[in-house]
Amino acid sequence: MITVDTQLHGYRQGHQLLDSSAQLSKTDQSVIDRLSDISGPLRPGEFFEPYLSAYPLPSSRFYVLARTWQDLTVPRAGCVRTLSLIIPTDGWQDARGVQSFLDILDPETLPTSAPPPRLINTAATLMPQAPEFRASELIEALFLEDPKPVAMFDVPSPDLIAVRLLTALWPALRRRFALSTFALSPRKIEGRNFDLVFAPKDARARFADWPGRRIDARAGKAARHRWTSEVVERVFQSSVPWLLDDREIRLISEDESGTPAALRIALLWDELLAKLEQSPSAALGLLDIANSKMHHRSTVLQDLQPALANAALRAVETLPAPEAWEFLGAMVRKISGTPLTPALPSVSIAAGVLAARSPAGAIALLDHAGGDDAIEAMVPAIADGLSAHFGDAAERALVEAQSQTFTRLIVANPQLARATLANPKLVERLAQTIVDLGPPSFDALRDEIMPALVDDRHVAVARPLFASLGVAGVLTEVKRLSQTIHFQPTSLLLLLIERARQLSAIEDLRATLLTVAPSPGRDQFLRMTLSPVADDVWWLLQQPNLGTSTANELLYDVVRKADAQEFQNLLENASMATWLIERFAGVADLLLRAVNEGNLPLTLRAPIVFQLLPVSPEPQRTELATKLLGDCLRAHFGGDELTAISTLFEIIGSSLDGGWAIRTGLGRSMSASLINRNLVAFDTSTKQARQRILAAIGEFAEALAARSSLDLNDVASTACAALLWDAQSVNLTGLLRGAGRLLPTLFRSGRSPVSAIVAATFPLVYRELAKEDDVPDFFKFVPFIDWDRCKAARRELVDTFLSSDAWRPSDLALTACRASDVGKILRRAAKSYRGEAYIARVAADVEMLPSTCRNEVKRTIRDIQSDWSAKYDWRD
Repeated sequence: MITVDTQLHGYRQGHQLLDSSAQLSKTDQSVIDRLSDISGPLRPGEFFEPYLSAYPLPSSRFYVLARTWQDLTVPRAGCVRTLSLIIPTDGWQDARGVQSFLDILDPETLPTSAPPPRLINTAATLMPQAPEFRASELIEALFLEDPKPVAMFDVPSPDLIAVRLLTALWPALRRRFALSTFALSPRKIEGRNFDLVFAPKDARARFADWPGRRIDARAGKAARHRWTSEVVERVFQSSVPWLLDDREIRLISEDESGTPAALRIALLWDELLAKLEQSPSAALGLLDIANSKMHHRSTVLQDLQPALANAALRAVETLPAPEAWEFLGAMVRKISGTPLTPALPSVSIAAGVLAARSPAGAIALLDHAGGDDAIEAMVPAIADGLSAHFGDAAERALVEAQSQTFTRLIVANPQLARATLANPKLVERLAQTIVDLGPPSFDALRDEIMPALVDDRHVAVARPLFASLGVAGVLTEVKRLSQTIHFQPTSLLLLLIERARQLSAIEDLRATLLTVAPSPGRDQFLRMTLSPVADDVWWLLQQPNLGTSTANELLYDVVRKADAQEFQNLLENASMATWLIERFAGVADLLLRAVNEGNLPLTLRAPIVFQLLPVSPEPQRTELATKLLGDCLRAHFGGDELTAISTLFEIIGSSLDGGWAIRTGLGRSMSASLINRNLVAFDTSTKQARQRILAAIGEFAEALAARSSLDLNDVASTACAALLWDAQSVNLTGLLRGAGRLLPTLFRSGRSPVSAIVAATFPLVYRELAKEDDVPDFFKFVPFIDWDRCKAARRELVDTFLSSDAWRPSDLALTACRASDVGKILRRAAKSYRGEAYIARVAADVEMLPSTCRNEVKRTIRDIQSDWSAKYDWRD
């Protein structure tokens, strides 16, 4: 219900407002005052039927529906009386029917006053059909062609046609539509022509300058538009005239709703919707309309989305693949960036279906997208399709794809990424692609691909990806590999290790590995992080979070990898060497290597060799013992050295090179302590070894003689003497030669307790001197060779003994006994200065002599002491 005011215009000393129930603005009132009058002069005697006018007022607040009568009650010809209904514009546009308004404007009753305001019911009413006239041309001119004002001449039942037309108009057009059912000349409102005027046929000449269409209502003409008949039926034949129903009105944007184009849009929309079932391409037209005319109609656009999705699927099913891709590309371009964007996923599903059937077409579309966001939106669906039906065709298409296309597809679908990594050709292609990617694409690919890197075949792909990781990324990848593949593909692990070293994060990597549950894979990974360098070995030696067994296993493996220089470098550090030797206990190959390559001090090396000897096979055992023997003879090494050397002699046995042992153990530059120890060691060695030394007794004596003096202690001297004396049965010639060479040195060593050695060598020389033969050449070094060779020898011997505080008197007696000349030698001693005292000392020590010598020495001393003058025998 709406409230309607009225105004009555007529003649009163000119055409003017006679009565009114409404007070209007000056502008609105001026328009009504003008348009309530007839539009042109009547000819004398001319009459007309009451006619209707409809137009909006300038304020847009009101719309006028008026009827004009020819006023024959006034004396002046050509006067009219007009009753105008002042209708609120909103009420007018929303009225379902206009008959209630027309009831006030009864053409049979000439109004005399303006009726008071009243409520009007605007419900629709049934209407008779319009008579035959050129309805098609009128409809085309008003709605289906470029909008222009229309002047139609000689119209039958103009009021009925006008009322049906007004009723049919949709609200936005009705509120601005202006018409008149009788005009003798053009009519305007605010400078624009009425949209539609009906005029008598004989008034046509007055419309010569009419800017719009002029139509003869009686002439017939074929329809020019496919929608003409349908619209004519709606407006002029339907019982309730209409042009757009509520659904179609909602389709139209506000910008278009107030123009006749709204009808064309609605008609085209419905037409395209109807064609969708048979022609998917109709969807492109719908999208054009939606994007250009309906972008604010969210409900309409939402309703359209299922139709678009169905059209896309029908295109995939019915069109050849190239055409289908072209269609989908055009479709998504029209959807993207519009309110229809939510429909993209549904449409993209069709792209996925088509990608499964035509992978090459999918790749071609993406390769030529040129950064088109609309095409990019289909990437996930295309990737899904390729993944779901992955085969030879998909492989070929991906191999040929551009790098960016290939990357986007893999990033979009984890299953496709895994399928790619399972295909050697695609792995190779992917490796080539990665190096060409910019940072955003590279990062996206890395995030998608890395969880699927599980095989040594992926090394080429993994290398650039791992090389881009920071410390946190490396450690995260370590944890992933522990969970997914238990550290099995070693090539991937090597890449992570390489990156960790570049980041100086190798210790962080190991710390992360120690948080992982122990397993063969984890230990192998740890092993791969370790090199035979000091830092890594120290880490193993001092790592509390590894079990002893695991730590030792890793240590052994790492050290075994070391080359000769690396191995030597490890053992150069005394502290580390001690730790390592302790850890190597029982590990024969490492102990052996430490001995051969470690350049270890003898104090460390000797215990190692003694560990190895029981488990080493021949000839390695002998070689080890011999090498160590040489080192031990040259230096002190702590502990029970004599026992150690004796053990080595026992192991070497008959394989001993006696000359080598003598040269090694009695070197001229060696300290007295070493000489003393070695002499004892030689003497106490096993029978076989000792025999080998005795066989080289000449070298033995030569080595001692080469020393400037013999700084021997009693024990060493005794041992040396035993060796020399026992050599008589093994190598007498060598012994004689050596004794002759050694004796002068002994006589110069009176301050050293070497008298036992004199007792072992002098008798040999003396007996040779006693022979009538010429003295051998090897006695040329003996200083007491003259015409009485033995007498000179006795003199030198006795003088040296008596002048030495270190030589034992008993050894003089022993020497004399062995020389088989006790009398002469002791008498020579007796007649020397302080000889009596010395003989007394000899007598005191006589019990120390061997039993074979003791009696003779006692008898000789007794004879001397009983007949002291006898000591002056000139022959002595």
